[in-house]
Amino acid sequence: MLGTTGPTEQQFAVSALLPERHPLFNDGPNLFHDLHSPAEVLRRTALFVSHRYFRVPQERPAVFAATEVMVTGLDPWRRTPGPAHLTMDITLSPVDVVSGVPRGLECESALYVEGVRCGTATARLVFLMPRVYQNHRERGRVLSRGRFTGPEDGELWANEPAAKAVGRADQANVLLGRPVQSRQGELVVEVSVDPRNQVYGEATTDHVPAMVLIESTRQAALLLAGELHGFTVNSCVLSRWSARFQGFAEPDLPLHCRAVAGTLGRSADGRPALPVTLTLHQGARQIAAVDTVVLQDY
Repeated sequence: MLGTTGPTEQQFAVSALLPERHPLFNDGPNLFHDLHSPAEVLRRTALFVSHRYFRVPQERPAVFAATEVMVTGLDPWRRTPGPAHLTMDITLSPVDVVSGVPRGLECESALYVEGVRCGTATARLVFLMPRVYQNHRERGRVLSRGRFTGPEDGELWANEPAAKAVGRADQANVLLGRPVQSRQGELVVEVSVDPRNQVYGEATTDHVPAMVLIESTRQAALLLAGELHGFTVNSCVLSRWSARFQGFAEPDLPLHCRAVAGTLGRSADGRPALPVTLTLHQGARQIAAVDTVVLQDY
């Protein structure tokens, strides 16, 4: 990936070992490989290719407007002794090309674990002009200072979630505060935006990084499935995670997550599957909307 090309559709192959000792990805029951991994590989690849191949200037901030990871076969995602190999066939299509430089990329990928096709990943990446980015951040920050309104009939839980209730083992990885539960079964919880939290990892952005947004919604979906719908969290996996982002979350302002369950169903092979809709809010502004499916393994 060291050359440049014209603004036309391009295909790439990416190969990587799935992490075995990551402080977040491998924290918990460790029965399945975490969907964080292919999402992060796709993000890094799209950013690298956009600058090296499609000549997008480094000073243009990159924004992921939407992203989705889906499991199409569960067994290859199960952890086995020794390292596992992830391969991604990625197609990147430039959009809104101006003077030979794209203002965005459409990303599509097929996922293989140990050579077996078992998932897909997609993303829509937008490159903003610096002034547009600054205006967007300034307008969003004004709305983020507004008042967040939770459920009027909400009841505050007695304690913050334990790590095992959100699919982790290390309490330091828990991003959720004490939930408020409405009579309709909606959960609203404040998300930790403390940059000292280890989930932030090596993030260098001036906004709440995508990893924190992904992990907080993952934890909220598992908490809802386990505490209110009887799922055994230690043997659950997210079979789909699909997000649309409307803005940036500011690290010095409160961030809240709403979680609402859909109708309980079953996967094609009969496993209980609970759809969950989540939204992230900062003040009077919605940051993201996420649809996911919590799958109960046997």
